[in-house]
This record gives sequence, structure tokens and C-alpha cells, in this order.
Amino acid sequence: TYQDIYGPQSSSAPPYFETAVISVGDEDELLVEGLPVGSLGVFMVNMVVSTAFQVVGYMLTFLLHSSHAAKNGSLAGLGITFMNFGFYIRTHLGQGVMDDGAPGQHPPGPPGGDGQYDSDTPLDNAYFAYLLMVVGAGIFVKAVFDYIRVRRLQTIIESSPELNV
Repeated sequence: TYQDIYGPQSSSAPPYFETAVISVGDEDELLVEGLPVGSLGVFMVNMVVSTAFQVVGYMLTFLLHSSHAAKNGSLAGLGITFMNFGFYIRTHLGQGVMDDGAPGQHPPGPPGGDGQYDSDTPLDNAYFAYLLMVVGAGIFVKAVFDYIRVRRLQTIIESSPELNV
């Protein structure tokens, strides 16, 4: 039978969602879930680059990440970018897309229209602005907490067994 040939250990399924921790030859580098943890400086730099260059910066930093700090920093920057988009839309409600705020100067309306913009567009909707702010804050908080979780895991692994008793 199958049990006679392969034994009882062959029927147990492997754990799929277990955190893999690998220590490489370098003592300063610890791989958690296949990536090194990274430093707070790397987190901050990736967050600033991702925020400064908005969506393009996020794609650049996320696709080129080489540590948990870089990955979560770019996600935090994306969250800040979404919050910035939401605040921008919220502060410019009721203005035209091309309106620079100068009094007496309004952009022309749509061709064949009555000169008024449709107020139901996403760029003129307060609910969409608040949705962007909430989603951005959620992404930011998740990225920060994921980085803190990985740093704590690194601290626990690197601590001596005598202190864990």
C-alpha cells in the first residue's frame, strides 16, 4: 500500500503560511520571508522617494526593493501619495480642473454645454476624496506595522536563548 511504501510522514501536508527565517553566512544579515530586514534609514529613504515622485516613485521603489524596509517604505510612500491626492481633491472642490483660483478667470465649459462642469466627476466628489484619504492612511499604517513586525521578529531571533527564558 501507499503507507507501506512511503510511510506515515508522507501524508502530512507542509505548513504553507509559516514564516521562514534563514540565517546566511553573514551574521549581520538575517533573511525573514526571503528578504533581509533592512534599516530604518532605508525605510525612510524609500518612503520619501515614493512620496516625492508619487506613483512613478512608488513603482520604481517597489519594483527595485531588496529588503523589508525598502518594500514597506515604498508602500508607506504610496499611502502618503493617496492621502495627498485626497487632500488636493478636497481643497479644490467646486473649482474646474484647469482653474488656478484667480478671480474672474474660469476655464471654458465643455463643448456644446452651458459652461458648467459636471459636479459628479471623481475629481469633484468629496466622497472620493475622503475614500482616497482613508485608503492612503490604511496603506501607510499597514506598511509601518508590517515593518515593525519584521523588526521585532529580527530582535527575537537575534536575542540569546538565555534571555528568552
